[in-house]
Amino acid sequence: MCYESLLNGEATERSVRELLRQERAAALRNGLAAAALVVAVLVADGATAPLVAGLAVAAVALGAVLHQAVLLAGATALRVRYRLGATDPAAS
Repeated sequence: MCYESLLNGEATERSVRELLRQERAAALRNGLAAAALVVAVLVADGATAPLVAGLAVAAVALGAVLHQAVLLAGATALRVRYRLGATDPAAS
């Protein structure tokens, strides 16, 4: 969904706040996927439950923040490109 927002021109038309709000659910899904991987690796390695829980929470947060950071960086790059006179991605 993040990639679609950048491709369909929404990144140059909508406010950054709206884009981030729209992508919140997708960001959380990415964080949960990261947490699932972390849990699988730590459980296979025999880590303790508190360590697994703590790192899973950190993985959810980091995955969500990274998703939003990539969206923000992409939207910023498109806005700069559009302001420098390049064609609007929605028109192509």
